[in-house]
Amino acid sequence: MENPIAILKINEDPRAFLDVNGFFKVENHPAGINFYTANWNASDHARARLENINHSFSIEHMLGVTATDEPNSPEEGIVKFSINAGISSADVISHEEARQRFVYILKNIRKVGWQRFLDEGDPRLSGRDMLDFILKDSPASSMDPDYEPTFEEWMKIPSRTTWSFYANHVYLSLDFSRDPTLTDPNKPGAYLITFTVNSENNHYKSYVDPKDRKDWKNQLSSKLAILPKMRKEAEAELRTKGVKIDEFYVDPPKPSFIR
Repeated sequence: MENPIAILKINEDPRAFLDVNGFFKVENHPAGINFYTANWNASDHARARLENINHSFSIEHMLGVTATDEPNSPEEGIVKFSINAGISSADVISHEEARQRFVYILKNIRKVGWQRFLDEGDPRLSGRDMLDFILKDSPASSMDPDYEPTFEEWMKIPSRTTWSFYANHVYLSLDFSRDPTLTDPNKPGAYLITFTVNSENNHYKSYVDPKDRKDWKNQLSSKLAILPKMRKEAEAELRTKGVKIDEFYVDPPKPSFIR
């Protein structure tokens, strides 16, 4: 197939998904979960279109997509996409060009209306303050997508550091992996970008222990209740160090089923 385009839509019925994306293969998991996979070579120039009403955007240099459904709630359709893409069509690229390309992707996502997402247990930091916090204290926290790291900062950001968003009940995170053997800032490097897209329900299920997934809605409130205290304590400590808290950050609205 020349220049294949994958059309990805969270909560779409798997049959409709396969009708549009006939090149995906179905893999059945013993647990009852279905995986829908497609892989390409860089020379295929594959692309994906993540459809989300007014927040849709395209992903270039596609290498692979895995979609997952929810066996316990078939009416939810596709609940997750894991998308791997190159940062360019070339196998290697200068680290500075990689930085510029990644920043462009972040700006494009923001341009179509995706909002920044912070876990409710994380402090509300922005810009360089969030970068410093992640590098020194909390590598699992989410970067500020509106902050453009300098080249020196870019080279310090570890692989798999995340930038997270939400829009229209869909959650999106992306990260890059840098080839650990090609980290000389004066020589070309190699990068892989991973986009992870979750339905609202699938996002909230991640807060619940896997063994409690069948009863996740009843388990969720107690799991979420501890997060504001964690944020408050972290922010109080940061304030004592003179770090500015981003009082303008707003958490996404919670679903109606969360009491």
